[in-house]
Amino acid sequence: MIRYLIKNNFKIMFRNGVNLLIYVIGPILISAVLASAFSSLLESYESAGQFRAGYSIEDDSSMALYIDALKEVAQDNGIYLTEYETGDPQKIIENNDLGGFVKIKGDSYTVYESADSKVEGATLEYLMTAFFNAIISGDTESLKLSISYPEHAPSVNSTDYYGIIYIAYFGWLSIICAAGLLSNEKKNRITERLCVSDLSSLKTYLSRLIPLVTSVLITLSISSFLNVFLLGVHWGNALLSALIVFVSILAASAFGLMLFELTQNMVAATFLSFAVVWTMGFIGGSFETYMLSSHSETLKNLMPIYHENRALVELSGMGHSDYVMSAILYAGVLAVIFSVISVGCAEIKRRKR
Repeated sequence: MIRYLIKNNFKIMFRNGVNLLIYVIGPILISAVLASAFSSLLESYESAGQFRAGYSIEDDSSMALYIDALKEVAQDNGIYLTEYETGDPQKIIENNDLGGFVKIKGDSYTVYESADSKVEGATLEYLMTAFFNAIISGDTESLKLSISYPEHAPSVNSTDYYGIIYIAYFGWLSIICAAGLLSNEKKNRITERLCVSDLSSLKTYLSRLIPLVTSVLITLSISSFLNVFLLGVHWGNALLSALIVFVSILAASAFGLMLFELTQNMVAATFLSFAVVWTMGFIGGSFETYMLSSHSETLKNLMPIYHENRALVELSGMGHSDYVMSAILYAGVLAVIFSVISVGCAEIKRRKR
């Protein structure tokens, strides 16, 4: 019986070819766009060392009160700020051999980079972002920040970075591939019919999970191969990377099915899934690279997608990663927890019926 259900669910999922096509084309398109947009940022991820930068600030700016604190924090991190009251920022950079320039106007700022060093410009941008975030939040302790360049940071370009992490990101949105199947079950009241059969809640759950995981795995594998041939993405240890992606897809699929089991509404389950995954991606490096992110390491480590991103990127850039085991275990434990909740809820509903 379960083999028949799995086979039938496969057919239903592949009839909704648009969703599966999204999983093939989506990661490639987004990776290509972001890789091009942020190519200069990851050209050389290394410490900029000490350098000089300029700044200008309007007299009526609300940030004038904090300029001395900014200069002190900058100096603690090897950035020496000098005020220039007038002049074009780019010309000031060129004429004074500066690593960058910050123009503070009102309660906002603009960072100008030196054409000779993108690394110094990125460092200055990071300093200003972290500093302004601390001011806005009122967390004065955060003013004592320190810019560090961890030894684990791999040498990776934007094509490799985004070509890899968007395979991981789409894997966590596996509920998209399940939309046709779950909507069909809801429309035709398949769950109610299965309640009168001798098929257990666990087998019913597996008849959904197995086709979903397999479909996502197939489509993302195709997308990964196309990324390699079309964009030139370099993966690290192929077997370890494949294992990490597989376990994460398993956890993501279990997560999506759990949300559907709890809500019994495809729209609600999809919305919740997108909200949670977007938050994890925002903190875990799916948009802003985790190497340059100002989020605390403690917060990032709470996100399973951060462990996956870091393990995959470090395998690509260095050939090894201390996050391989945590990425696999974290996703594996979540897959078990989500599955237990789904089966438990289904069994409770089954008994009530």
